[in-house]
Amino acid sequence: MKRLKSLALSLMIASGMTGCASLCDEMISMEMGMRNHVLAQKAWGHWSWCYDDLDYPWHFAKGFKSGYRNVLDGGSGCQPTLPPQCYWKPAYQTPEGQCQIHAWFDGFSHGALAARQDGYGDMGQIPISPTARANFEASRMQPMPNAYLGGASLYGPAIGTPEDITAPEGEQLPGAPDSRQLVPTPAGDKPPMTLRPYE
Repeated sequence: MKRLKSLALSLMIASGMTGCASLCDEMISMEMGMRNHVLAQKAWGHWSWCYDDLDYPWHFAKGFKSGYRNVLDGGSGCQPTLPPQCYWKPAYQTPEGQCQIHAWFDGFSHGALAARQDGYGDMGQIPISPTARANFEASRMQPMPNAYLGGASLYGPAIGTPEDITAPEGEQLPGAPDSRQLVPTPAGDKPPMTLRPYE
């Protein structure tokens, strides 16, 4: 009996240690889902005045919120191939049901567009470092083959010493002062230098 209790206790402890990351991911996913749901509801409240004259406003609103949430979730905002499963019922396989499905698709497109206009188009993406491309390119660079041949430069053949290199002479612009001439200092005494209290 004692062995059975200790085995059960150890199994309970071991089972409690597994899946913490999975639980955390699920909580984050649920939190983001709730946030996206609330933002889609607010967006419909903000934009619904534009769609007062529709034939099927309930289905349009449902599609609008789905499209808005799709963009918030990181989707492209493109219409799905099929409507949600609730529209697959026989009740929607009538001319009026088809119009309701089309209203849902129209709402989806308008909701996705509204999400982009509200500035949420890139919200589902995690930004990366601005130097990520340069870092990636630098990691792919191969050292020069002569880098290990007795002190040759890592970046190619050595350039001459500074004494060998001279800057090219520039052209003198007409009417410009000669840069080689010294500018005279203004006449007069220099004002006395005083320290300010903040220096």
